Amino acid sequence: MAVLRLFAIILIFGAVSVAWLVLGATIEYRTSELSHSLSQEIDAHWGPSGLVQRAPVQYVEKVTVSKDKGEQREWTLPIPPLATDIQTHFIHDDRYMGLIWFSTYTVDFSAAYTIGRRTSKTKSEKFVFCLPDDAPLFENLTVTLDGQPQTLATIKEREQLVLSVPRDDKKHVVTVAYRTQARDRWKYNLAESNNAPTLIKEFLLVATTNFRNIDYPSGCASPTPHPAQDIEGGKRAEWKFENRSTRQEIGIEMPARQNAGPMAARMAFFAPVSLFFFFTVLFTITVLKKIPLHPMHYLFIAAGFFAFHILMAYLVDKIDIQYTFWICAATSVLLVTSYMRVVAGARFGLVDMGLAQLVYLIGFSYAFFWTGWTGLTIVIVAIITLFVLMQATARVDWTQVFARQPAKPPQP
Repeated sequence: MAVLRLFAIILIFGAVSVAWLVLGATIEYRTSELSHSLSQEIDAHWGPSGLVQRAPVQYVEKVTVSKDKGEQREWTLPIPPLATDIQTHFIHDDRYMGLIWFSTYTVDFSAAYTIGRRTSKTKSEKFVFCLPDDAPLFENLTVTLDGQPQTLATIKEREQLVLSVPRDDKKHVVTVAYRTQARDRWKYNLAESNNAPTLIKEFLLVATTNFRNIDYPSGCASPTPHPAQDIEGGKRAEWKFENRSTRQEIGIEMPARQNAGPMAARMAFFAPVSLFFFFTVLFTITVLKKIPLHPMHYLFIAAGFFAFHILMAYLVDKIDIQYTFWICAATSVLLVTSYMRVVAGARFGLVDMGLAQLVYLIGFSYAFFWTGWTGLTIVIVAIITLFVLMQATARVDWTQVFARQPAKPPQP
């Protein structure tokens, strides 16, 4: 192996790596553009990403009388309900459009709020419940006051439900129920205003789901008790506060399926790592077995690897990602092993190259399906490879391997 040939192999590796980076960026761009356009479409048909239900508040109207300005009215800062009991049920469903999986859900919301006049000196008090912004619809929207249905036409002001608090010293219960839909996550915002800490008393929120892979958005409060409990067909999470000052939200994160486009892009970006280990193993085997390979052989092998990713880039939006993966893997393995069988014999092409490609192409790429374990899997394979190569080449005389070959005498 002359140094010049090794330099040519390094150039081939660098050129193919650049091609992979371009391919990965192209897939990422296509996915980003498609995700943006499809997100707008699914927002219109299904609902926004991250629906937020704000806690209702009670406003107290203060009346002041002065000689200069006469009678003046102003509303005090919002006050949370005396007690809250909320029941929610989430029905999750994945919807596929183009290269993108969208995590959609339907939520049944039912809440009972205990209210009462805070002081008898005020002229009026109002209970205000804000419906979630951007929700596409509200099915079965009902409001009751002490069990008496309220006419929505008289209490609804834009996206707010406004009720006058009865002028007595009794406690009253307002119930609000509806069904709506959105995607990705749902939150209940406890803050009164400007995200300031809120004193919550006698608060209960129960969420049941039709899925077990339950999670919570970043920054949201954990259930009490933690973790959520298993129920038939799903999970049950409960948040119960007796007396707590908090600015945290409560939320449910819907399960999300891996999207084919981003996964194909990550495989392309990390493909040079896969090829590097494959070339290293190939180089070591050819040194140990004294198989003379030309840089052109390495070029065609790299092209066989590249075929896996470029075929995936254009096939992944046609069929399922799992089927796409194995079709692309079979194509690449067939290209490389059949080529090396002709170059260096059946055993070398089918056994040595086939096993190496199984580990460094198929194994490395399939690790991206194991969310959270991809990096560790690649590191473990890399360390095992290093150990095997160090043991196999410990007695190799590298000076002799890279020695300059004597020039051949000219032919007469």
